[in-house]
Amino acid sequence: MKKITVLLALGLLLAALTPAGYAAETEAAEETTQETAAREEQDEGGATSGTCGDGLTWSLEGSTLTVSGSGEMDAGAPWEDHKESIRTLVFTGGVTLVGEEAFKDCDNLTEIDFGDAMREIDTRAFQDCDNLKAIYLPDTFRRFGVESFHDCDSLTTVYCTGGMPSFNSSCLWNGNEIVIYTPLESPWPQKSVVELVYNFHGRLEIIQTSREDMAEAFAEDGGEVTVRETTEETTEPTTEPTTEPTTEPATEPTEAPTTVPVTIPATEAPTEPVTQPTTQPTMPTFAEPETQAETAAVAQPPAVQDERVSNGLIWVLLIVGGLSVLTAAGLIIRKIWHSDEDYDD
Repeated sequence: MKKITVLLALGLLLAALTPAGYAAETEAAEETTQETAAREEQDEGGATSGTCGDGLTWSLEGSTLTVSGSGEMDAGAPWEDHKESIRTLVFTGGVTLVGEEAFKDCDNLTEIDFGDAMREIDTRAFQDCDNLKAIYLPDTFRRFGVESFHDCDSLTTVYCTGGMPSFNSSCLWNGNEIVIYTPLESPWPQKSVVELVYNFHGRLEIIQTSREDMAEAFAEDGGEVTVRETTEETTEPTTEPTTEPTTEPATEPTEAPTTVPVTIPATEAPTEPVTQPTTQPTMPTFAEPETQAETAAVAQPPAVQDERVSNGLIWVLLIVGGLSVLTAAGLIIRKIWHSDEDYDD
């Protein structure tokens, strides 16, 4: 009887322990499955951080991509697999150049903070960013690369807080009118502004305003910027555009402009020499006088000629008058003479 009781007790104990062991094994299996799925999802979606240049790193948190460090970005987009997720782009530290095609086709990008040190935006860096409406560039900015904002269909406003940068071919071309706000504190050369507007077929409007007003207007566009005091004057470009605008009216373009003036700052050399005119100016010619009198008439001013004519007429009148008096006197004397002869007879 005791043996039966012991066997029953062992059976009950095993029955009680079996569900606990099974549950533990099930939980471990589920955890392993979740880790595998997360790892597979990470592999499929790509990395969310890494390097993008010498001394530069990037990280994606939610919809915000942040580029940190100091220096120039490399060409290309290591965040290629996350382009559709990027809505906000932030540059921190001393990033000075946006790499070639770095954010091309980021269709959902709506806001960019270029930081305090940005100088250049390279070729096609933001091409086809369809939802980007406004950009705010710091005092340090100096150059738009070729097609850097080409076909950004919603882009209508550009805030440039520093001196006039270089505008390369089709850098702001989207077929619509774009307003560029420039600082009253650092006015752009008038001749360069006129040429810039002409070469963009009149689709650019340049408006001068203060940096504070720019910040307020940018905030109204949905952006956010901190107004910073400048410690030194912005260097103005010393090289004027090399192409003189013509007087022909601009026709309505169907394609992006291919030749846009590049206003080069003092630290850069112009890419093309100024061409000098090849034809010499023609001087007016005059017909040679045929006689000495004509030569004198051509050589003397009108006042001298009129005075000489008047003097000549006076002399002619004096001579004619004198001859008339002498003739009359002669006739009188002759008549008296003949009268005396008649009396003698």
